[in-house]
Amino acid sequence: MKNILILLGLFVCVTGYSQSVFEPASARNEHYCTEFDIVVHSKFTNNFNTNKLKFIRIQKTVSSKWTTAYCDCDLCHDIKTDTAKFELAIGASCETSAHFYPDLSKGIGLVKIKVFPENDPSTFVIGEYQASCWGLSATFIENNKLALSPNPANTVLNIGFGSAEPYTISIIGSDGKLIVKEKVETLTNALDISLYNSGLYSVKVVSAGKVYYSKFIKL
Repeated sequence: MKNILILLGLFVCVTGYSQSVFEPASARNEHYCTEFDIVVHSKFTNNFNTNKLKFIRIQKTVSSKWTTAYCDCDLCHDIKTDTAKFELAIGASCETSAHFYPDLSKGIGLVKIKVFPENDPSTFVIGEYQASCWGLSATFIENNKLALSPNPANTVLNIGFGSAEPYTISIIGSDGKLIVKEKVETLTNALDISLYNSGLYSVKVVSAGKVYYSKFIKL
């Protein structure tokens, strides 16, 4: 009887582990190569027996000039981060995402993420993120088009917005705090970000009563 109970307990544990999933398991997105951030989303549900988890980027295959970064349930990481710990309540779900930066280059990207209990890497689930973009000339900025380059950036961020009217640019930190707000009357604007802390930032443009968003990573 004791052996039966032990086997039953093991079966319940294994079953619980197997239910941790990415939905979809293989997520895809494609866009024009003028998009500086192609985002691929996947929902992760934690049915491991712990809320302390860890991810490892087990595959990163991208075209030349492309870079990529990953957002787990807690944080959006920089392009150099391949592993990190995070927390998610047992039975809870969160949105994860892989960010692909094509640098105006036609190509494809593939990222595979392995998630497992922090102290048990032998039990895991894998999520796959795929991105591609179509070649398109970037010698002009389309109407109401927000373009950031380079992305990721280190010292200077070039912000372009296709508008014949003056518009307002705001830079917002990952904590939601406003860092910079200025009125612009040109198609492009070079912003000095050399003193910014490393991390993910949002760019907000308000033009003719409409709001446009994009994001960049400061290295």
